[in-house]
Amino acid sequence: MLPRAIAAAALALLISGDAARLGWGAVGLWHLVFPYLWLFVLIEASRARRRIEDGEVFLAGAAMAMLYGGVYAKDLQYGFHPFGVDWLGVPGALFDGGMTAVLAFHAADRLRPRGDAEPEGMGVLAMIFLVFAFGAAASVYGVKTALDFYRADRMLGPTWLVADILFAGAAWALARRAWSRSEEDREAGRERWIWALAAFAVWLPGARIIARACMAVELPGVLLYFFVGAWTAAAGWLFWRLWRERGHGDIFPVSGSRPALAAGAWRAAGALLLVLALGEDLNDVSAAGIFSAAIDWPSRALFAWAFLTSRLKV
Repeated sequence: MLPRAIAAAALALLISGDAARLGWGAVGLWHLVFPYLWLFVLIEASRARRRIEDGEVFLAGAAMAMLYGGVYAKDLQYGFHPFGVDWLGVPGALFDGGMTAVLAFHAADRLRPRGDAEPEGMGVLAMIFLVFAFGAAASVYGVKTALDFYRADRMLGPTWLVADILFAGAAWALARRAWSRSEEDREAGRERWIWALAAFAVWLPGARIIARACMAVELPGVLLYFFVGAWTAAAGWLFWRLWRERGHGDIFPVSGSRPALAAGAWRAAGALLLVLALGEDLNDVSAAGIFSAAIDWPSRALFAWAFLTSRLKV
């Protein structure tokens, strides 16, 4: 159980693109332990008594994205946003959290197939690790909150506690949904809100890229709206076609899905190359644009197609 969780956590650290967003200094050992290793040890330990498939892993990853990005690291909170919350970033973080968890487990299964062996139960070592790591994260959160480090660093206003409660509630709701799905006898399929989330997560980077390109060449506003509208219509038509054909895919989990593995490999390789190429200039606005256009957008599209048209073995 533990070796597979460690492998999945290491893969998730690469696939997530955190190195490209935060730089090498922000993705050290503790970042590997929490959130990734903690989450994957918990999922692996749950396999002994529950049915864990890609749908449950996606929900668990999305829940951790809300808990970590919304409450602990507060990547989704900043003073310049309305009420201090990055409202457009929340759906993307939800999707990316679920995508990273599924792709990491899918790639780990490809590298080290699980086979027909019975899942191991939670041992004493795993229990100690889960309690200790979560306690350490809670302690860090408590100290930073008490000393106003969060508010100073993120320039947060008086509504920060409400935002924390909302993000924690969202994480709890997603975790409860994953828990209830794992108690069902068979895979329940993709919820409709996940289809909408995937469509938005693929549409938004494309719309932003088109808008930036139009402003860079100083096109009239009417042409900007035309091109964004055309992209919206095209994305809507593609997802409508996928929705019409839902349920026609293989009912058995697919091992080594080429689109899924390509999405994971593209994210990992792209993030590493971006870090090596830009180094200390990662905080530059152009770096975020390169990551969004060349790495995030195509990998999200590949994963969305693989996840919505098949079941991925995890």
